[in-house]
Amino acid sequence: MHQTNQQQAIGFLGGTFDPIHFGHLRPALEISEALSLRQLFIMPNHIAPHKSASHASAKQRCEMVRLAIQQQPRMAIDTRELNRAAPSYTIDTLKELKALYPTTPICFIMGMDSLMGFDTWFQWQEILNYCHLIISQRPQWDGQFNSAVQAVVKRCKTSNRHDLHNLQSGKIYFQNTSQFDISSTEIRQLLRKNISINYLLPEAVNDYIKKHQLYK
Repeated sequence: MHQTNQQQAIGFLGGTFDPIHFGHLRPALEISEALSLRQLFIMPNHIAPHKSASHASAKQRCEMVRLAIQQQPRMAIDTRELNRAAPSYTIDTLKELKALYPTTPICFIMGMDSLMGFDTWFQWQEILNYCHLIISQRPQWDGQFNSAVQAVVKRCKTSNRHDLHNLQSGKIYFQNTSQFDISSTEIRQLLRKNISINYLLPEAVNDYIKKHQLYK
């Protein structure tokens, strides 16, 4: 079925990205290509100032995301959560996005672990009114869901990717992606111990971290 540009879904991937690394970027790229997303927005979360003493500032995290995706024409950065004075609930962000893109299907990307705890999210029953959920999963791995999440998955799961473009919201789609055992916490620990972080994140991000002596 021919997709009009108007209909073609866009994706959003949230996270602290402190720093962004290949464990974020490779699954994001795979999802974007597998689902033919028109654009994929990387959306850094707000971190409370008192929490980020040993971490990078909002501005630095934003810059690292920009550097990481500069060669990817279909990826962009969305700074709305970063620019808020306080942490925001996903539901508030989705309402804002829907107002901005009223006729474009929105795909909100999360990991299997987030889906397993989905019923603890603020106003979680409302979330699928505003978006589709794309679950990034490792091949051959099925999450063990509690009964509340299981019921939503059963009701909303689709294996037809065209649903993500033809319907505005309401579907849950599982996408197999490469899973790298890399975490931002681990990268910060390596840097504190003066151990190389080469091949864990894009070179431009590595250069930026060195230049600004981050996470020391």
